[in-house]
Amino acid sequence: MEVAPLFMPFRALGYITDNVPFAVKRVGKDSFVTVSVGKTWQVYNCTKLTLSRVGPQLSGDIRALACANDLTFAAVGADIVECKRIHRSGVYRGGHAGPVRQLLALGRLLLSLGGVSERDRRLVVWEVGKYDEPLRVIEFRDGFQPSCMCHPDTYVNKVLVGSEGGGMQLWNWRTGEMLYGFKGWGVPIRALASSPALDVVGVGLADGRAVVHNIRYDEEVVSFANAAGTGLAANQLLGGGAGTAAARGGVGGGACTALSFRTGAGLPLMAAGGGGGVVTVWHLEERRLHTVIRDAHDGQLLSLHFFPGEPLLMSSAADNAVKHWVFDSADAMPRLLRFRAGHGAPPTLIRHYGENGLRLLSAGCDRSFRVFSVHQDQQSRELSQGHIARKAKKLRVRQEDLKLERVVDMDACEVRERDWANVITAHEGDPAAYSWRLVNFSRGDHVLEPPLEELSGCPAAAVTSVALSRCGNFGVVGSASGRLDRYNMQSGIHRGAFYCPDDAAKGQAGGGAAATQQQKAKRNAHNGAVVGCAVDGSNRRLVSVGFDGVLRVWDFRTQSLAAEVALGSPATRLTLHPVSGLAAVALTDASLRLYDIEVPRLVRRFRGHSDRVTGLHISADSRWLLSSAMDGTMSVWDIPAAQCLQVMKLGSPVTSLSLSPSLDLLATTHVNRRGIYLWSNQALFGDPAAIPHSTAVVPVARIALPTISDGRNTRERCTAEDGDDSEGEEVEVDHEDEDGVSSEDEDAEMRDVAAEAEAAEAVEGREGGADAGRSKPYELRDPVSGAPLPLAPELVTLSLLPRSHWDSLTRIEVIKARNKPLQPPKKPEAAPFFLPTLPGLSVNPIFAAAEGQQGADPGAREAADEDMEDAEEAEAGPGSRVVRLTRRDGRKANGAEAVSGPVSPFVHQLRLAAAAAEAAAKAGGGDCGSSSVVDCYGPVISMLRQMTPTVIDRELRAMQILEGSRDEQSEVRDLGALLDMLSASLEARRDFELCQALLNVVLTQQGDVLSARPELGPRLQRLRGLVATSWRRLDSLMQHVRCMVGFLGNLQA
Repeated sequence: MEVAPLFMPFRALGYITDNVPFAVKRVGKDSFVTVSVGKTWQVYNCTKLTLSRVGPQLSGDIRALACANDLTFAAVGADIVECKRIHRSGVYRGGHAGPVRQLLALGRLLLSLGGVSERDRRLVVWEVGKYDEPLRVIEFRDGFQPSCMCHPDTYVNKVLVGSEGGGMQLWNWRTGEMLYGFKGWGVPIRALASSPALDVVGVGLADGRAVVHNIRYDEEVVSFANAAGTGLAANQLLGGGAGTAAARGGVGGGACTALSFRTGAGLPLMAAGGGGGVVTVWHLEERRLHTVIRDAHDGQLLSLHFFPGEPLLMSSAADNAVKHWVFDSADAMPRLLRFRAGHGAPPTLIRHYGENGLRLLSAGCDRSFRVFSVHQDQQSRELSQGHIARKAKKLRVRQEDLKLERVVDMDACEVRERDWANVITAHEGDPAAYSWRLVNFSRGDHVLEPPLEELSGCPAAAVTSVALSRCGNFGVVGSASGRLDRYNMQSGIHRGAFYCPDDAAKGQAGGGAAATQQQKAKRNAHNGAVVGCAVDGSNRRLVSVGFDGVLRVWDFRTQSLAAEVALGSPATRLTLHPVSGLAAVALTDASLRLYDIEVPRLVRRFRGHSDRVTGLHISADSRWLLSSAMDGTMSVWDIPAAQCLQVMKLGSPVTSLSLSPSLDLLATTHVNRRGIYLWSNQALFGDPAAIPHSTAVVPVARIALPTISDGRNTRERCTAEDGDDSEGEEVEVDHEDEDGVSSEDEDAEMRDVAAEAEAAEAVEGREGGADAGRSKPYELRDPVSGAPLPLAPELVTLSLLPRSHWDSLTRIEVIKARNKPLQPPKKPEAAPFFLPTLPGLSVNPIFAAAEGQQGADPGAREAADEDMEDAEEAEAGPGSRVVRLTRRDGRKANGAEAVSGPVSPFVHQLRLAAAAAEAAAKAGGGDCGSSSVVDCYGPVISMLRQMTPTVIDRELRAMQILEGSRDEQSEVRDLGALLDMLSASLEARRDFELCQALLNVVLTQQGDVLSARPELGPRLQRLRGLVATSWRRLDSLMQHVRCMVGFLGNLQA
């Protein structure tokens, strides 16, 4: 039996860009930047760096990007995937024998450059839309290994290609011939950029130089040394942390990897960057360094782009950030305008914040503390740690050196969010705990440290655990020395510590002189590091566990020891459910224990992990215990049943997890992943019956980790494309997969699952041959009306129309009042040349005949009048207010000749259906609810399903009964036929919500008239009984469910 995973991939948060240069395009007045995120891409609007769209999931990591109008080209291995907006429109194959290095879109042509492998030294020219065969393939001769390319301005059909040997070649891709070869500089070329000056390009070299070169005369205009901000001059000229970039190593540590030229008014500037994360800006006219943007990024610069005609520079780097720098000052000095960034290193700790769980607090190895919004990416941001940039500039050090160390523990409470600091954190190796104000997204005013007199002359130990009381007034801090201190969060004042009594401490101290000295002083809460601490929901109990293998429960008010329990093994994790008082503890032997802190006593023991436990969480309803370990598994334990609910393998090992208070989304962080992954709870969104208790591992990793796109079908994502790479390919950089699946092992698992899925579908196709012609239940529809047929005789069937279709019908008066124009319509301007026109309803004006034609043939004038009437009648559709009256002989009648009232197509169809239903009822022995009677009203239901709410309201209003009119009896019969149609549909339990909406409108508009007509009484009585019966059954079911929930709730209480 196949076991469905309890949690399915939903989406990933925190991914902005990866190690691929971005692509910029302009649409109208707005500019858009496309960035790569692992196996997909996303587009940001450059106006405010808001996320515009997310591309589809591709088969492998993206290596290059290009954009043209609404097309996006992404190089995946040797293939190029074309997407129109967000939908895949084609794949260019067969042009390369290895991975594509760079893409360049020029009009209706696409240029792709190889060079990653020795056997793919070629430039391929594609015509957009022709996927099978390239337009031209240019092979470079031996000794020329291409590295980058650019298109010089005004050079039609020309492309400049740089090489690993330092030379350049100018090619005509139309004719396929090389026009000129440049000797070069003897070092690899890492970047090429076209300048606003004709015949001039910028060249970035691997030794850190940026060269401005004239390709028309093959002359070097100017060369700037150390343009990448690294190397020898970094310590002398740039100073601070930029000088340490060369020591980091890595790909392109000292190379100039990005160039861009400023255009338009202002100083002629060139921006350059490299592996140190520093952006250098050079004055081209004066040929000198203009300014340096220190610590622009924490990783290698990938792209730089000056927006045309604007003093705005955009940069991206390998630190998962995109930034805008504006040169708007008098001296053209840059300042940071806006940016979008995620974690530059893998996050290691996450917590849901708030009762609804719409925000996530996360901390990672990049020393940043961030808040992420589950719904709006624009609300995600980093919490400020003070004026770090100003201090770093003053001290001439890197900003990263002034940040707090990595967060090892944190707690938050939203009760006092607007009053004072409501978040507390512990940092690696730091003897103080720090407070944060989430409402201001900044660090709090107080640093929580024990007073010197409390330390008894001993040095303060590093903080290892923190906790907040549920009222938000107190913070508890545990340290590596075993201390447990309490602080007031409003004032930051130390409010006492928790000490063990002497009899409890004697067992900890042991014997000898050290024990005697320890007994003279106050005894710490634990004889070892405090692993975890937590406060219950009523501020009565504080529970703490230490590496000494003891769980202690404290009286929070008196700070005295209430009880203790020996765990038998050192503890590594602690989590507490504040309402139920259940505390879960993870031990060094990978076992889990659940304690009731009120007694205290052991209530549950779970075993199943084979490695160190990394995450522990109790669900908000205290029914599930979630745990993760370094063995790559995550287990969900059923607390009431005392057994394992499910074991899942989520790809790489989970480092932290948190389940939202509403139990809908699970958030996880993973080893070597810079994102936060969200998983949907299938017990809420799926079929709970398909999730039985199972101790076997459910390989969710084979489906894939979530991507930045939400709500995608993971199996379709696996089987859509094959991610096999050619054998023997040389990969320059092993890029990290930002959406979760990058390693060869996981790719192999994906291919295995695709094969298994195809085999399963084949087996199902063989076994289901007998059922191939059988339609699915929801595909059964009435052939006349198009309405879905009932699944069973006793079930109510809905019309499956959009909610706005029938819901707007009941609120039509409110909609009309809201849409009523504020000003009366203005008289249209006169026609050109003041040509006289004839009055009419036609949109196209009908010009009056000239005076000279007044005496024309009367027959011609009559024909013209008929043509005008035909035009007006053509403009008046089936739902129009314009209705042509007819005589009994079928000819058009004037007002004086009209003998019968206007009949719309709806009323005409209703009369035909009523006559057919009456005949069918007589043939069926007077049964008005038989299927044959219901089928007679099929054409009327079909018309109602196709009408808009406004047209339906107009038709029902037109069925008013006019007292004393010539057509009074026919109007009564029409209204009775409408009631009969509603009764037949309700009795057959079809189109339930549509019939209810129609009945609501009819009773609202004509309730008084219906009650005053005795001939309609039996129909109204029958309709009333059908409605009451339907709602009585529904109310009975609801009351039954309510009673069962109340009964079970009382049992649990």
